[in-house]
Amino acid sequence: MAKKALKGFKIRGIFPVTKNDAEGYTCGTKISVTGAQSFTCSPEVTEWKIMADNGVYASGSDWGGIKATLVLAECPLELRPYFEGGTYDNTTKVYSFDSDDQAPELAMSFECLQIDDTRLMNKIYSMKATSFKLDYATKGESSDISPVTIELMIQNRILDTGVFDAKETATDTDLTWLDSMTDS
Repeated sequence: MAKKALKGFKIRGIFPVTKNDAEGYTCGTKISVTGAQSFTCSPEVTEWKIMADNGVYASGSDWGGIKATLVLAECPLELRPYFEGGTYDNTTKVYSFDSDDQAPELAMSFECLQIDDTRLMNKIYSMKATSFKLDYATKGESSDISPVTIELMIQNRILDTGVFDAKETATDTDLTWLDSMTDS
């Protein structure tokens, strides 16, 4: 069996979700994101049980989404509206944020290099940033940067409850699967 440990991570793009309801799911054009450093996911599951007749009558769990943390080396002003809300004016090059702005719903595709030099491709269909953290610091005597930390909540497509798809590939030509948010 080939070894599949992960040794690399690269965002292929984010996609503004334009429709996510019982009638359909669509996304806008892919937007490039560079400087991806890490992406961590943790499912939110609530266990429950109903006691009756001196024992467990029924039990189960409820899926509440996936909490995720994305760390980027940089987040240029034109990308901030996707992760924080607000607006970016391409003419004036000014990013504006108001107290009632909210981040929009996004989809994201990314690839992970595996130790056997294959790639694990991933498509996440619905997520929304819940926190956007920038650390401003003086340079000091090192060449360290202040990365951007984005907290996200991953949810499902409403149409079919799809959350994500993953696929392995050994060839670069298969990476085109990550260029759109269709299932195929």
